[in-house]
Amino acid sequence: MVRLWKLNLYYSLFANFKRQTQTMRKSTFKKGKPGKAVGKPKVSQTKINFKVLEPPTKSANDKKDYKVIQLQNGLTACLISDVMGDDDSDSSDDSGSETDETVTTESEVDSDSSDSEAGTKSKSSDRETKMAGAALCVGVGSMSDPREIPGLAHFLEHMVFMGSEKYPEENDFDSFISKHGGFNNASTDYEVTTFHFECFEKHLPTALHKLAQFFISPLMKRDSMTREREAVESEFQLAVPSDDFRKEQLIVSMAQDSSPVNSFSWGNLITLKDNVSDDRLYEMLHEFRKRHYSAHRMTVAIQARLPIATLEKLLVDCFSPIPNNGLPPDDFKTLIGDTFDTPKFRQLYYVKPVKDICQVDLTFYLPSLIRLYRVKPHVYLSWILGYEGKNSLYSYLKKKVWVLSLSAANEESGAEYNSIYATFTISLVLTREGFSNIKDVVESVFSYINLLKINGPSERIFREMQSIGETSFRFEEEETAADNVEDLVEHMQYFPSKDYLTGDTLVFDYDPDAITMVLNNLVPTKMNVMISSADVPTNIVYDQIEPWFKTQYKAIDIPSDWLECWKNAKPLPEFSLPGPNPFVTTDFSILPKQKNLSKYPEKVLDSPLIELWYRKDDKFELPLAYYYYYLISPLALKSAASTCMMEMYAILVQMNFAEEGYDALLADLEFEIIAGEKGLAIKISGYNEKLNLLIELVGKCLKNVSQTFSEPLFDAIKEKLRKSYYNAIIKPSKLCKKSEAMTNYESRWLVINGKRLAPTSGQLMIPLSAPRTPYFAFDLVPTPTPNCLVSSDTILAPSQP
Repeated sequence: MVRLWKLNLYYSLFANFKRQTQTMRKSTFKKGKPGKAVGKPKVSQTKINFKVLEPPTKSANDKKDYKVIQLQNGLTACLISDVMGDDDSDSSDDSGSETDETVTTESEVDSDSSDSEAGTKSKSSDRETKMAGAALCVGVGSMSDPREIPGLAHFLEHMVFMGSEKYPEENDFDSFISKHGGFNNASTDYEVTTFHFECFEKHLPTALHKLAQFFISPLMKRDSMTREREAVESEFQLAVPSDDFRKEQLIVSMAQDSSPVNSFSWGNLITLKDNVSDDRLYEMLHEFRKRHYSAHRMTVAIQARLPIATLEKLLVDCFSPIPNNGLPPDDFKTLIGDTFDTPKFRQLYYVKPVKDICQVDLTFYLPSLIRLYRVKPHVYLSWILGYEGKNSLYSYLKKKVWVLSLSAANEESGAEYNSIYATFTISLVLTREGFSNIKDVVESVFSYINLLKINGPSERIFREMQSIGETSFRFEEEETAADNVEDLVEHMQYFPSKDYLTGDTLVFDYDPDAITMVLNNLVPTKMNVMISSADVPTNIVYDQIEPWFKTQYKAIDIPSDWLECWKNAKPLPEFSLPGPNPFVTTDFSILPKQKNLSKYPEKVLDSPLIELWYRKDDKFELPLAYYYYYLISPLALKSAASTCMMEMYAILVQMNFAEEGYDALLADLEFEIIAGEKGLAIKISGYNEKLNLLIELVGKCLKNVSQTFSEPLFDAIKEKLRKSYYNAIIKPSKLCKKSEAMTNYESRWLVINGKRLAPTSGQLMIPLSAPRTPYFAFDLVPTPTPNCLVSSDTILAPSQP
């Protein structure tokens, strides 16, 4: 149903948000954290016979109340009372009208995370009123699929929606939630299956009762199987064009034959119809549910602006009847070991992508890291290997014009993070020059890894990472109820109750041995190399096809001289560990409130060249400031060439900023430059104390583009733009939107028909010259009218504009 690639808080920091997550109403690969809640019940017991567990540690700014209880049937629940929330103006829902805002459960699937229009994880629809939300997670997923029926866990997740004894109509729950302005979805990961919804608060009791019936007495009739098999097939077909999913399926196919991950967890008509009889499927479906959908393996989270006592009663009334079979979950401990210690994994793969990309992924296999959540050794290594500041791996490769981006992470999806194993992937987006020097690129990676091994773990870096994480948690933006409970209910499957809110985001304990263990597994002999490129060497012919996604690829042994070179790579003199971060905030004080503040921003500077608007924050009372600049210029819309030039200039500024400014991004300060319709939009925000340092740095980067500019860099950026233009129109829906915009707006330029891309050759048609590009800013500066809007807790002095 939905696949959400949810990066750990630290991943979003160290990778500069390069890996964006994606949404899908398919459930197989959603970040799930296996295991059962291990919080020990307290001795105290209430008169309604549930046990109270230790409450979770929450942020100082979190005004919600939490209570964790365990019902007599073994189900564990976290109740969240958001009584401090805004008043709910639910008047629009009085009649249950179909005109209420609805979000259907059959969400449109976006093939890749990079396809996201917003570039961020899809969230539930924003509303002016707060909604109530609830989620239920079962501790079973596709790793428990029987070998004869791949995708059965995912199919079961669909089938429980098909009516219950209490509410026999198919999709009764979907209809109720949609009719009353809500949203619901479900997901199946490798070891967990999650159901969640949001709705207007007054409909929460009915919604909870209907949801609970999924697990008390679902019908799952034979005639419903036909329709839901088609739904599973449809989800799979929508996922087929995704390069991310295709690579992931290829990776798991390299696992040992006995491993439960070496399967096809999506399911389709082949596995659920062609390869199994209806009688056998019906029998196994009901058997799977009775075996695994037991109350003692379930966790529930409910959030609403209701008192805890009210939520307790709702929970007990609705979920106490769920049966408990007392059976343990499948034991995968006997399979713990070298899941990917296979000849197939330790090879070099050339993979034919759907998109026009050029990327190499270096994937290492590790022991399971679930029990090391307090240390998160993989996050520590992600932080350092993904660092983009001075003397970093990325800085070196960028100066060589070999890569355009680099990320190093375990994204904690079920395929990468489970009770059997973990993986760690270093991904590099290559330039043409980098692709031609792939051996040297990988050698540079191992050169930096060996530097880390020589120096050993750094407690200074760990404590800095820990401090930044704690600050981010302290001032974390509030999620919608549905998003909050969806995340929480999965955390409850394996964190102690005290760590339900913090276990996924914070690091607690410095353990150099755990970090060294992971680091020692980053060796060439435990690595898979996967090159995804539209262009391949002339001697490479795709001669194999992955059976499910039909991905074409060529697998060859990694040359022995390459392995020897990578194994013995010496640290380069250009490399060093990250230094202390000067942007880390330590002062979070805010100014006293002022009386008679203007409701709207006021113009504090007005000249022929600039307007400056300012308003002091008096609502949120946080130590944050926001600076928005808009360099308005007619050059932005003068021609297709000017539009392209502005986009290239924005990329150059970002790349120029990366080395000196990456520390600021790690410290939760934000900078963004966008080539807009009217000119350049610049956004700077973050904690007050060090924000002035970031503003000064951005100004320097805007001026000094020409000093770091080179023709090879120009060619690399030009190629990157060409590919982005191409990838933007390979989906019919996006091409239609762009065509419509060109028709309606004179200044919109279509990326085909000789404007930016030739429809056949895919070559950039505009004659952009390398020497001219870095000086585009000088054309821009004399003509624009810069507008600046500042909103902050600080006082803006006359010298600050």
